[in-house]
Amino acid sequence: MTAQDVEIVAQQALRKPRIALMGEFSAGKSTLMNLLLGCDPMPVRITATRVPPVWVSHGARGATLVRDDGSEAAFDGADICEAPMAGCELIRFSMDSDILNLCDLIDIPGISDPNLKHETWLSLMDEVDCVIWCTHATQAWRQSEAALWEQVSQQIKGPNHLVVTQFDKLRSERDRARVLARLEAEAGDAFDAIVPIATLEAINAGMDETAWRNSGGAALIERMVAMLVGEAEAMAAAQDDVNAPAVQDTEADLPEAITAPAASPEVSCAKNDGPKVMPRRVRPKAPNPVRPSSEELLDMPLHALGVGGDI
Repeated sequence: MTAQDVEIVAQQALRKPRIALMGEFSAGKSTLMNLLLGCDPMPVRITATRVPPVWVSHGARGATLVRDDGSEAAFDGADICEAPMAGCELIRFSMDSDILNLCDLIDIPGISDPNLKHETWLSLMDEVDCVIWCTHATQAWRQSEAALWEQVSQQIKGPNHLVVTQFDKLRSERDRARVLARLEAEAGDAFDAIVPIATLEAINAGMDETAWRNSGGAALIERMVAMLVGEAEAMAAAQDDVNAPAVQDTEADLPEAITAPAASPEVSCAKNDGPKVMPRRVRPKAPNPVRPSSEELLDMPLHALGVGGDI
């Protein structure tokens, strides 16, 4: 490993995973982003897709425009969709949200929109660790989506998830089963998991646990948490490799526990008990009440929550 490789690994080990939400025009990306963030900073109107990619990180609420020439300027607009498309490569947005303690989220605009140049989002692919690809249930996984994913997937190490949005639009169990069977046959090898979700039902579930689970929201959050735990372990292992001596005569003793970086205090992986994590419910804070944290859920192993099971 060269010195440059060591430096790259060290930098990656110190940062949070970066998850991009991608998909074609009106696939429900921004609505899903709002669900994950627990509020609604992302515009969901049809015309509001005319915005650059939005990179969301944890921090004091604010926005910065990153121009094509690399310069930056504070953005004081009340609505992200007011950001100019011309000359703007990216919007960096910061806010306080539970999930942002674990990762950064990047909202990629509708990549099939003919008004958006591919260069607007292709340049970000080298920065992305994982992708949540959104596909609308009533027209899921069109040939254009498969072609676009084939184009970019080689750059993304994953794990990547195919999320079937607005699953409630499929009215019968037979239709739902047929769509999932087709997606498994056509895209099962391209993604680590296929997760259906009735996005608006998840947003409106409030404190109704049954509605939350029936919407598919619980399954998606649990899979994301499991994925982020895996990323934290991989980053910790990469950091150990960087810090390890160049030559070792004996195998080093394994640590008793692997813990996530300080920036993610809610994530831990105990050697004997398996990963344990359950962040506070990621849910829009209005008009529905925020579901409070539960000490019992924090101590519940992921396998008890159904993580890793068949969909």
